[in-house]
Amino acid sequence: MPRSVDLHARRREIADAMLRLVETRGLAAATVRETAVAAGVSLGAVQRCFATREEMLLFALTRINERFTARVLTTVTPGAPPRDAARTLITEMLPLSEPGRADARVALAFLGVAAEDPQVADALAVAHRNARAFFIRHLAEFGGTPVDATRLLALVDGLRAPLLLGHLSPADAQEAIDAHLHSLFA
Repeated sequence: MPRSVDLHARRREIADAMLRLVETRGLAAATVRETAVAAGVSLGAVQRCFATREEMLLFALTRINERFTARVLTTVTPGAPPRDAARTLITEMLPLSEPGRADARVALAFLGVAAEDPQVADALAVAHRNARAFFIRHLAEFGGTPVDATRLLALVDGLRAPLLLGHLSPADAQEAIDAHLHSLFA
């Protein structure tokens, strides 16, 4: 009798293996075959979980969002002052920790694909809308506006690549974040 496999868990394992490949070797290395090897499963197992590489890519994007959300939920204190919540979210969105660096490398790889693939662009738009909605909710507590939320996301986007590439130190980024939050919450 064939053994039972939790399909959703298997899909997550395969997507996580694909994300590790993208992080370490780039998006081009994340083929179905290489992903199967990295996940320690057969090529057929990958193909049973994902009809196409594109489907696997889109699912991997949802995994990035799940991992990010899980990190944020464990670091943002419920009922925290808006400034603290915003600072925590910004810190998690930037490549200041190893999980943040890994996600930033993958996000930048997918950003290039999004310029040409509307499905990937849509998946990245969902993540952006979720982050903006978080900022809007927390900023509203002190009278902040949706424009303030957009400014915070622009700050994150502006700091991400220079941090990842080593053009900006984490201390300089934290100083810029704190100065921006001080002006916003003053």
